[in-house]
Amino acid sequence: MYRIISVLYKDQKALVKRLTDLVELTEKEYEKIIRSAPSHSKETRGLFRGLGKGAVISYPEYLFLVSILSKPRDHFLKTFQMIDHDGNWVLTKDEFELVEQLFSKGVVDEDIENTTLKVHFFNLDGNGVITFDDFVHFLDNLQKECLEVEFNEYAKGNPSIPDSAFMELLLSRTILCEPEKDKYRNRVANRELTETDRGVSFCQYSQFMNLLNDIHDLEIALRMFQIAKKPVTPDEFQRAVRVCTGRPLDDKLIQLTFKIFDEDGDGNLGHEEFMKVMKDRIRNRGTVDVQIPPKSWKAFKKCVHERMMISSA
Repeated sequence: MYRIISVLYKDQKALVKRLTDLVELTEKEYEKIIRSAPSHSKETRGLFRGLGKGAVISYPEYLFLVSILSKPRDHFLKTFQMIDHDGNWVLTKDEFELVEQLFSKGVVDEDIENTTLKVHFFNLDGNGVITFDDFVHFLDNLQKECLEVEFNEYAKGNPSIPDSAFMELLLSRTILCEPEKDKYRNRVANRELTETDRGVSFCQYSQFMNLLNDIHDLEIALRMFQIAKKPVTPDEFQRAVRVCTGRPLDDKLIQLTFKIFDEDGDGNLGHEEFMKVMKDRIRNRGTVDVQIPPKSWKAFKKCVHERMMISSA
């Protein structure tokens, strides 16, 4: 009998929101699931939704995936270099399992020879490899899949969601109590509608959530206004976004951000509450019920640092 930890949806609120109880699988059931894993050489957008319960993912793999859900795209290179032990720009199963060992220390005592993710990356015989482009493609799809699950819960088949639903999505992964959330709900409900109040499309929602992956850079940029005692107007906020991401934020999202986080209605951003809510939101993306063990994450970051030092030497 195999005792397998499976990662499932919970009410379709996130791709990897929580761990289910251990699932008992027979040898035959396990082999059937493993052999059905798709290869990374095929287009696998919506991979986890397509597999549903027909997938096996280990707990260390779960921790690894959660750790990169809220990372900006330029961090993918650092992650890849950390895993690519011999520096040949392709990942092998052995190299990937070294990362699993980092995340499994003090958490699990046994390894699973094959999982859906390992077969997806390295084929059933374990002799396959993935390139950096394959790796980035997988992570891009993973992040997009999570956002689609979140967005579709509120869209209910429509191409856009109301401003109020966008706000609820932002607040849903925070630790704010209901009275605190009501403060933001009242702002959105009571402030005058404008011609841009046509709802938020998935493209716009995805753009905003990807901005949150660069939240620490944005915080530094906005902090400069605070130090200079200058208000953060919509134009200045847009400029800060451009500096941090190299791209402008959709005007609709700028307007909606101020609609939610302009505390007194003076046209300026409430910097501190905006950062508090957004950092809380991104910190809890994909990890509502289960947090990454501090020791595992510390080991992962240490390894990344060491690999970067080697690469720059």
